[in-house]
Amino acid sequence: MNQFFQTWSATWRRVLTDPGAALLLVVAPLLYSLFYPLPYLYEVVRQVPVAVVDLDQSSLSRQLIRYANAHELLRVTRRLDSVAEAEEAVKAGDVRGYLVVPVKFRADALRGRGATVAYGGDATYFLQFKQVLTGFAEATGTLNAAVKARQALAAGQSRAQARLAAAPVTLVAHPVGNTREGYKSYLIPGVFLLILQQTLVFGVGLMRGTARAAGAPAGPAPLGAFLGAGAALLTLYAGHAAFHVGLAAWIYDLPTHGQLGALALFLTPFLVACVLFAFALSGLCPRRESSIHLFLVLSIPFLFLAGTSWPFEAMPAVLRVAGALLPSTAGIQGALRLNSLAAGWGDTIVWWGLLWVQAALFFWPARRAWIDAPPPVLPEIS
Repeated sequence: MNQFFQTWSATWRRVLTDPGAALLLVVAPLLYSLFYPLPYLYEVVRQVPVAVVDLDQSSLSRQLIRYANAHELLRVTRRLDSVAEAEEAVKAGDVRGYLVVPVKFRADALRGRGATVAYGGDATYFLQFKQVLTGFAEATGTLNAAVKARQALAAGQSRAQARLAAAPVTLVAHPVGNTREGYKSYLIPGVFLLILQQTLVFGVGLMRGTARAAGAPAGPAPLGAFLGAGAALLTLYAGHAAFHVGLAAWIYDLPTHGQLGALALFLTPFLVACVLFAFALSGLCPRRESSIHLFLVLSIPFLFLAGTSWPFEAMPAVLRVAGALLPSTAGIQGALRLNSLAAGWGDTIVWWGLLWVQAALFFWPARRAWIDAPPPVLPEIS
């Protein structure tokens, strides 16, 4: 027990006295949580600049253009005379899409012959192009309903009957979890947990490489020393986890519907598995700079296997199995269900159990890889 507490305090000193370890294990998780969400604050792309080509010049075509300009996704910035001019504006980057209203648009629509409009745009920026298509489609759908209602009124139907004729089916959409249907609310909660695992892996790898370079023995640490080192990092990252799912989530207004007690219970094996996983991978770091090599090799695979940018359910079976071996994947899948979707404990028990299984699997290689060493003696800067 004495060895446990000695190593616990020695590990804290190693973290705080080594600038590289302090940067990765103390500063980086805080900076990432504060700055990573900034590009996604607007949630969705809005007010995409578009052009319109009105070849009909009728009251109905002008009404369609007003509907498009009033849509939150679109901003009509150019009114052009031909499709060729619209295509040139897209190529020049002045607009991201265009709407073409053909000749006799109003006459065909009011006489029931079926009027057709055309959309076009730059698909290079697929998010903007998607918003262009969505905005024009919804503006056209609104005009369709207005025309049908007008025809029903002209046929002698009441306003209630006209509204029903214009929209016989009403869709009530209720998004769950990501209620704003934005990119920030979808991506950032999972990335926060991935940040905890990644900084642990690279920080522990740096500490292990530093100890080896200082001449520490290559054998595994005694059990008490190993548990003390793990407990020190577990203490540190419990604070980071509380900050990420608590204060940082509040600052950026992320969806948080889970109970704090259940979330803390779920994150306990996640942090234990992350610490042991970092210890196990530290065996790949014979030198201090080896953690940078580890970062370059593992960052992208860990990101995709985590199930954030690439949904876990859409992965091939072999990659799902590989992802299930990572604490970040199980932690993200379970925590998002518990916290963002307000799922019950029974919906996350499989992931919670998987994290304990991972911790048990990582224990032996973690102890074999981690070496007991005193804090490094850093050169003084004159």
